[in-house]
Formats: sequence, structure tokens, C-alpha cells
Amino acid sequence: MKSIFTLSILFGFFLSQAQPKTHSVKLHIDSSLLYKDTIIKWMTIEQAEASQKKNPKKILVDVYTTWCRWCKVADSAVYKNREIAHYINQHFYSVKFNAEKHEPVTFKNVRYVFINDERNVHEFARYLLNGKLSYPGTAFIDEKGNLIDAKNGYMDAYFFEAILNYYGSGAYKTMKYSDFEDNFDGKIDE
Repeated sequence: MKSIFTLSILFGFFLSQAQPKTHSVKLHIDSSLLYKDTIIKWMTIEQAEASQKKNPKKILVDVYTTWCRWCKVADSAVYKNREIAHYINQHFYSVKFNAEKHEPVTFKNVRYVFINDERNVHEFARYLLNGKLSYPGTAFIDEKGNLIDAKNGYMDAYFFEAILNYYGSGAYKTMKYSDFEDNFDGKIDE
């Protein structure tokens, strides 16, 4: 009798395991594995402006310094993120600009030079960051070469993805960032 009871319990257990599961499992598929362009194509501001004249696209400028720790973190943790790199390559011409560069640059027929003063910073960095010299800085320029906005300080990939999409999609023209962010569903997990 004891063995029949044990067998019925085992049979009930196996039968319950054989029933189909009613809950669903969400699988995370890394869509960035499908991208071919997962390394950002950096260029100079002059190259970006020339490319923009041939094929209008926004410009993203990463303003950095060689001594900036958070600039190095952004390079290794954010700009090497496959989703970030793909989005930047699709929607922007990307420029790396050293704020302490000594060589002059020309943008929109204006020549910018390094200013040797108490800040030791390039005029173009001051222009891009609206005088707020905090690094890293990210400037967004529209298809006609007009400065849209600048963001100062380090942004992790999760937050940066929303910022990129806000400017890259043109949403900045019609809505506040807070409204955009509330409805943004990115591909990068926190």
C-alpha cells in the first residue's frame, strides 16, 4: 500500500511537470550583433562639415581633454557600446575635439584658435560648450551647421542613448526632453 501511495505521488508530480507552462519568458536578443558599423567613424570638424554639405546629417562633437578621467571612461564604456556606435554612425557625423588643441580649425567660415589664457582652451571648445568648460562635453549641430545644444559631463550608455535619440530623431524640435524621456524605450539596459 505504501508503494502504491508513493507511486501515485510520483505519477502526480511527473504529470504536473508535463503540463505546458502558461507564463511567457522574455528573451533578450542583442540586436547590436546584427550591426556592421559598431565602431564610431570619428573625423575632424572640417571633414564633418564637408560631408554635411554632400549629405546633410547632424554632427555630434565629443569635446575632451587628454587629462580628463571621465573622458577616458566615456571612450571605453560609452562610445564603444555597439548600440551607441551604430546609432551615432547612422544619424550623425562624429567629431572628437581636444579642447586644448593648439592648431586652428575653421567651421562655417569662422577660424577658431587656441587661447593661451588662464583656461588654456580652444575657442572652438568654448563655442561648442557655450562657455561651460566641463569635460567631457557633447555638442549637437544640426544639418545646416547650427549649434543645437551642448551637454556637459559624463553620461552612461543608458542615459546617452536617450539623449542621442532625442537629437538624432529631431524630437528636440517639437517636445521637451523630459516628455521624450518619459516615452523613450531604448535598447540598452540600465
